[in-house]
Amino acid sequence: MGQKVWHYGGVLLGVILILSIVRPYRVSDISMNDTLMDGDWVWVENLTAGIHVPSWGFYIDRHLHKREEGIHRGDLLAFRHPLDRRLYLKRCVALPGDRIFEQNKDLYLQIAGDSRRTKAYARALHLPLARIGNEWWLKNPYERYYNIMHDPEVVGPKELIDMPVMRIPPHHYFLMGDYRDNSTDSRFFGPVPYDYIYYRVFWIWHRPLDLEAVGKIRRYDLLHPMVIRKKY
Repeated sequence: MGQKVWHYGGVLLGVILILSIVRPYRVSDISMNDTLMDGDWVWVENLTAGIHVPSWGFYIDRHLHKREEGIHRGDLLAFRHPLDRRLYLKRCVALPGDRIFEQNKDLYLQIAGDSRRTKAYARALHLPLARIGNEWWLKNPYERYYNIMHDPEVVGPKELIDMPVMRIPPHHYFLMGDYRDNSTDSRFFGPVPYDYIYYRVFWIWHRPLDLEAVGKIRRYDLLHPMVIRKKY
């Protein structure tokens, strides 16, 4: 009897340790359409961006081992929403020191707040540049390689259309949904502190969908309290 207890206890401890490092999550939101669809599954890991206290139905916003250099522009991150006690999935679009703003739904990014570094970054990754005054900015850099979506019918609130120039403070990250016009993200609650970032997505499982299933996917939430749509 004692040996069985030790055996099952060891198995349980092993499962807990594994799920502290990697675990699956089911997507239940549309703010990342079409990168992540409602019903898709993602695997997240707790190593590359540091080792965070795992979430087990409760949240302790603290890293056991910090490794901020493991977060990169474009990463998909699971973070604790600053205004909600649960995890959200969004894309990292700006790192500490970057400058960012939005104008008429166009996103502008300046690498480390430096025009020369921004131009070099654009050349290396073949990204579009825009000159505004005496400064150079990347214009919609994520639309070249990721499936970023906009809804032309969405005309508000103002956070979805325009955002003033902001420099990302140290140990904070600017996160946005790929479905830009149906995402409550850093445009509303500001850059996310590093200790609020729990996991990094490393694998995505998309459900195979036929044409009828794709056509029935929710594209926006009719009851969303914030999104303002055109009236015809």
